Amino acid sequence: MKIKNAQVWLGGNELKQVDICIEDEYFVDLAEFDPTTEVVDAKGLTILPGLINAHVHFCLDGSNDSVPRLAAEPHLTTAYRAAAAAEATLRAGTTTVRDVGCSGQIGIYLKKAIDAGFVRGPRMLASGPCIVMTGGHNRFIGVEVDGVDEARKVARQNLKAGADLIKVVSTGGVITSGVEPEHVQLSAEEMQAAVDEAHNCGKHAASHAQGEQGIANSLKAGVDTIEHGIYLTPALIETMLKQGSALVPTLTPMRRILLGCGQERLPDYAVEKMRRTSEPWLDSFRAAIAAGVPIVAGTDAGTPGNPHGSVAVEVKFMVEAGMTEELALKSATSVAAKAIGLGDKVGQIRPGFHADLIFVRGNPLEDIRALDNLCGVMKDGEMIWFNPDASDGSIAKGWLDVEALVVSIL
Repeated sequence: MKIKNAQVWLGGNELKQVDICIEDEYFVDLAEFDPTTEVVDAKGLTILPGLINAHVHFCLDGSNDSVPRLAAEPHLTTAYRAAAAAEATLRAGTTTVRDVGCSGQIGIYLKKAIDAGFVRGPRMLASGPCIVMTGGHNRFIGVEVDGVDEARKVARQNLKAGADLIKVVSTGGVITSGVEPEHVQLSAEEMQAAVDEAHNCGKHAASHAQGEQGIANSLKAGVDTIEHGIYLTPALIETMLKQGSALVPTLTPMRRILLGCGQERLPDYAVEKMRRTSEPWLDSFRAAIAAGVPIVAGTDAGTPGNPHGSVAVEVKFMVEAGMTEELALKSATSVAAKAIGLGDKVGQIRPGFHADLIFVRGNPLEDIRALDNLCGVMKDGEMIWFNPDASDGSIAKGWLDVEALVVSIL
């Protein structure tokens, strides 16, 4: 396939008019292109690499009661919902995701189903259930442990099942009652046992880390990405730079709450915690940008009031909070790919990389809201959908109707 007449973003500060050549699943040089294959005219459109969302939870559906629903429904129903969320996410232009916590092994087996081709969804990295302390945050999508040996064993069990990374929980959080974002949970020693198991297999580790001491413990344990990072300090940022750790700030749930999206139906304790942490959250995000910490886009999709769909909503919020359009786009493409261990496979339009693309109308380097004008999606050289005249309001909101897809499956 050859795509012609489009403006293409190749990772710099401007668009270029170049032809894109694809053979099988990969981008190839123009010299390798077979002129007898299909030609797609993308005149008037802008092409970017497929977007990456480094923080989702496919076993949660994003409704305001997503946590109690998960607890009450049969495991098989949750799996169907997860499959529907994966398809909605791909159609919204997110071609790679990292699922960082699913109940049981749903995330791992969903990833296997997508790889096998009998479920349609984005390329997935899956952690399996989070490793949490007894009574800790995210226990509804995790396995509770006490002590180094138990943490190590659960990490090994997740890896045995096929996990692509290990996820640990170092602090409390917003959506779990009875815990606080500032409070320490897993110890550095417990986390290091789990992180070592991941690194021993050549895989990454991520930490839910919101409070200052929990972030410090996570970095001591050697995690590759800090998820949320609400209470960063200059010393913690310096450590992240020395270790090469990336920040996945997940501004989307916080911004949606502050904008009043469904907050009247969310638990009062969750709204209060989100409001209380919003200022330090944004301060930490801006300090990390200023220092040069790698910033990676992740929506925390699936959490209450935070539906699945386009990672563009996070990219837009990051620009709103002070990030340049170019860096925000990189946070969902090349920088994200490197941070999650796929830097030589996705996130760029270059020969040898997987042919993942999105087509939009407008120039997101000048107005990031151009990402809302989605006109097509390609993954691994397959055109998922393409309509140069598309104007889908659900994309602009940042999500698709997962519930409708679930109903159609069931």
